[in-house]
Amino acid sequence: MKSTERNFNGLIVRHRKSAVFLERETDLSVNGYVSHFSKDQTLYIARSELSNKYTFSEDEFNEFVAYMEQIAHEAWANFAPKEADSLGADYADYYDSEFDSEGSLWFGKYFINLDGPSQPKTNNPIARLYKFNKRKFESFIYDLRKQLVRSEAND
Repeated sequence: MKSTERNFNGLIVRHRKSAVFLERETDLSVNGYVSHFSKDQTLYIARSELSNKYTFSEDEFNEFVAYMEQIAHEAWANFAPKEADSLGADYADYYDSEFDSEGSLWFGKYFINLDGPSQPKTNNPIARLYKFNKRKFESFIYDLRKQLVRSEAND
């Protein structure tokens, strides 16, 4: 399965057919923790390594949005941004079934804030912050476009 990626101020955007991922490089020297929900002694990535605010200049944010729109059409056929009209389309809170954990995403004028789902610590420094399906990505792009229009109107 072919996957491509691009880095925006430390926020890694990767996509393949039927999925878009937001990731970041974690510091492997930061100690993890053992979850009290864990049946074994699995070490998890520290929460501080999974939460981050990514700040952009106006030009960087415009470039980020343009790239997100470009990869949407590479990942899915018939991609059409539209307003969230159900819980399945709402991207703010995110459940990652692979990790059985939740994360969240919100953004404003030239920033994106991500809290990734809890996940086991490995020797790979790349951690998943968000995995989009088509419908969530459609509403995300819709809202990114709205944010651009608002930002341009207020500048």
